Amino acid sequence: AGGDTDNGQVKLYNLPKLPFLGSLIPQHSGVDKFDLSKTLDWWYSSHSKFGNFYSIGMPGMGKGIYGTAYIMTDPNEYMKVLRKEGQHPFGAVMTEWPFVRYYEDGGDQPGYSAGRALFSQGESWQRIRRFMQTDLLSPDAAKGYVPGMIKACQTASQGVELYAKNINGYTAQCSFDMFSSIVFGEFPGMAGSGKKDEQDLKFCTSSIDALELVLPLMVDPTEVVQSMLGLKSKTYSTFESNFTVARKIASQKVQNFKERKSNGELANDFEKNSYASLAIDRYLTSVGEEGALEEEEVGELIMISLVAALDTTSAMLNWCIVHLAMNPHVQEALFEEVSSNVTEEGNLAADYFSSKSNSAYLNAVLRENHRITPPVAANLMKENVTDEIVIHDVTLPKQSIVLLDTRSLGMNPDVVEDPDTFDPTRWFDEEKVKGRKGTSAEVLDHPLYKEPFSAGARKCPGSRVANYEVKTMLSQLVLDWKISLAPDGNKIKNWRDISYFNGLTVQPTVPELSFEKRL
Repeated sequence: AGGDTDNGQVKLYNLPKLPFLGSLIPQHSGVDKFDLSKTLDWWYSSHSKFGNFYSIGMPGMGKGIYGTAYIMTDPNEYMKVLRKEGQHPFGAVMTEWPFVRYYEDGGDQPGYSAGRALFSQGESWQRIRRFMQTDLLSPDAAKGYVPGMIKACQTASQGVELYAKNINGYTAQCSFDMFSSIVFGEFPGMAGSGKKDEQDLKFCTSSIDALELVLPLMVDPTEVVQSMLGLKSKTYSTFESNFTVARKIASQKVQNFKERKSNGELANDFEKNSYASLAIDRYLTSVGEEGALEEEEVGELIMISLVAALDTTSAMLNWCIVHLAMNPHVQEALFEEVSSNVTEEGNLAADYFSSKSNSAYLNAVLRENHRITPPVAANLMKENVTDEIVIHDVTLPKQSIVLLDTRSLGMNPDVVEDPDTFDPTRWFDEEKVKGRKGTSAEVLDHPLYKEPFSAGARKCPGSRVANYEVKTMLSQLVLDWKISLAPDGNKIKNWRDISYFNGLTVQPTVPELSFEKRL
């Protein structure tokens, strides 16, 4: 590989870079053409060519006019970056300039200050983040929402047959149903077989239509330059209008909930113990205190959570469903585990998902899905905010952009046997885990390699909740149905036969599926 020497020592490989275009011109830098329908392969190809440590120009994401970023694969070395995050760490969302611009353009409109803070760093970010993650990120808080998720998933599972040709639409609606149970304690049944609320449908489609434009806008040098000049391209305007529609619908939902709460109309414990209810209580308690959030800011944070929840959860679900449909033996092994963790009434047991021993195979399925088809191609992007750092004997200047590529090693046939084969026993079989100790594959068991939610102070605040959502929905589907590719899908042999597109997340185009009711 480009940057590594024969004796195994890791050396930095510097790719050629051009102003504003970075290293994205293949003829100049040697990278493959950057194609949003092949991003997983693009990262692996770059790893194969340039090794385990290289610097690359990534316009809109890296630093300076060349867009310089450092890419590495060693999680132990990457811990040095995390230790230099400081009190006000850099977050990958700060590079998502469509959101940054949207909230800057919003000026003094109610709630926009919360959006600006969330996509920034410093004390304003810290104030907003602290409020947002309370009642969401702690293990006990996330676990408390599981009974509501199970209820939402039971309804959603009954509707899956209607979506055999549109699983992508289905999982977005499942994500909405589950997060509605968390945020409001409500059960809209969007993915079920009953009547659907038009505004809820519009929210789902507008959110997805906005989010899938974020990365295409970020990595297009023409878009970046136009935005720097204060111009609005057609693509940015489409993002803006879709996000505005989703924002207005979500804001109205928050307002309706506030009114019902203030009128004492919350009907049950699901509503009373919901994230929105607890957030409003915290807001009311803090009124008058220094640094307290304004009412509109609280509403904005709840709205952003709703939008963000759709994308990552549905991407993980879509890929997991595809892998299970292509691998019946894996699906049956998962069914055996799930079906032995139900209540006397036949419902999923809430403690199944929080018990590592009870849900060992389910966790292995999620880990294998993350190895092959993660929802974010490079999910750790940090800055050494406080000081310069030495990585593989190379000194990186303070405030360098450093990414950890957590996928490429796991797809390297020299590290993993049959990397294209979906095999959860890699993580389930203790002998296989022990067998990686002391080998080049040992890093695959490092905590930074295990899930798609980043790490450190800016880890996704909804990470635990999202994990529970995917586990619950997947378990309910496998409990209720045998899932397979539709009869004409026999030409699909493995994940490489599935097309995908990298919007904000890597979303597969799920082929038509068949669902056979389990007795």
